[in-house]
Amino acid sequence: MKRKRSRERKNPVNASTIGGDANRTSDASLKDNEKTAHVETIMLPHQDPQCRKEELNVALGVVKKVMSMEVAEPFNVPVNPIMLGITDYFDVIDTPMDFGTIQRNLENGAKYMNADDVFSDVQYIWKNCYKYNKPGNPILELVDQVKEKFTMFWNAAGLYGGEKQTKGQVSSSTRMGTRGPMGYTRLLGLRPGERIVTKWNENGEVIQQERGKRLTSYLGMLVRCQRNALLQVKDWSKVPDETKEKLWGLVLEKFDIDDEHKDFVMNSMGNKYRSYKCNLKVKYYDPYGTDEERLLNCPPNVPQDDWRWLVHYWGTPEAQARSKINKANRSKYVLRHTSGSKSHAEIQYEQALMRKDGKAPSKQEMFVLTHTRKDGTPVDNASRDIMFEELSAQQAGKSPTKADKLFTEVMNRHGHVRGFGLGQTRFKASVRTLVKEFAFVKEQLASMNQQREKQRKELEEMALQKHRMQEEMQEWMEEQLMKMKDEMMQEFQQYIH
Repeated sequence: MKRKRSRERKNPVNASTIGGDANRTSDASLKDNEKTAHVETIMLPHQDPQCRKEELNVALGVVKKVMSMEVAEPFNVPVNPIMLGITDYFDVIDTPMDFGTIQRNLENGAKYMNADDVFSDVQYIWKNCYKYNKPGNPILELVDQVKEKFTMFWNAAGLYGGEKQTKGQVSSSTRMGTRGPMGYTRLLGLRPGERIVTKWNENGEVIQQERGKRLTSYLGMLVRCQRNALLQVKDWSKVPDETKEKLWGLVLEKFDIDDEHKDFVMNSMGNKYRSYKCNLKVKYYDPYGTDEERLLNCPPNVPQDDWRWLVHYWGTPEAQARSKINKANRSKYVLRHTSGSKSHAEIQYEQALMRKDGKAPSKQEMFVLTHTRKDGTPVDNASRDIMFEELSAQQAGKSPTKADKLFTEVMNRHGHVRGFGLGQTRFKASVRTLVKEFAFVKEQLASMNQQREKQRKELEEMALQKHRMQEEMQEWMEEQLMKMKDEMMQEFQQYIH
């Protein structure tokens, strides 16, 4: 029994010894953990083993790709409230963010652990823009464009931090209207009250537009913003006058334009409005067979109510008949051009500047300029045939040439002179010709009147000089007679005496 007790007494001792070793081991481990924890607290994110470096590198590539887009320029740098005249910006926005800041954080490795962290910061760019800017501000369309591009690049890179593009959605690469927002980016840098001066030709068309500050691009962007131009109308003529005046006011905020050019601006907005609705129909209505499918594929930035109205209207017999006529008319015009976003008026102006004589290109020259590729080949077979016939007609000395007939029969359809800029009609061109001729005749008459007045004054001066000469002659003759009389009297007196 004593042996048992002694064994029993030893067991607690052994147990306590093992326990003591375990405690010592635990203490050592605790100290090591504390050291490790201390080291982790001073580690930079890119030094953390859990940091996904490859993922961050991919995210950096996406950010740089987005920043290289012209449409993203306003979001690449921090907002400058002083320069933009929005001194309350930091009162409204708690967490300012921009792509430039995100890029620096990624390159320095000072903030992000993974792509999710990057994605969270990018969301502040959209949220801040939506929060500060009022509905109808064109910057909101810009941010939608950038957001969609970012999401597409992000998903394509395999990061999937945001919303994936689902089947049936139209990618941003095929969205219409990207030219307008991109053309508007540099307008955002204008100081409050600063306006762009545009240059116009004698036909009332804008001819000189700085890249990034194009009036025509801005007009397109205004009419695509549903807060500015209504979509629930059949066509531009049905847009209320007060809405058009509001659009005119928005144009004047950015551009210094005289009232005499208002017609050009409004006609240009009308054309862009029609093109916008046509693009909506082609890309989001025509590809689908039922209204249910069309309603499920509402275009970006178009309110559901507006899209529902458009889907219903385009399905009416009236709209279907109009669409059929428009398609038939468009099918007749087979010629394509190579002028891009530049108007014919701009091309004319630039060509005149490059020529020594300063003269604008003729109708035939304009046709060749706007229907030839950079390598010198015609843009299509129809243009090639016309150029060949024109050359043959010139060599044969025939008149009128094929180009003149083309300009009259093809380019002037529906009353429009399509070869020389937007909105110029044959009636307007005729009126301008008459005005020019009247001005020339008026100038000639004025010149003749001036010449006649000059001759009249010369005759009056000659008559006055003649009168003076006659008076002087009369006075001289009277003096001579008096002298002769005096001499004769003196001789007579001498003779008497």
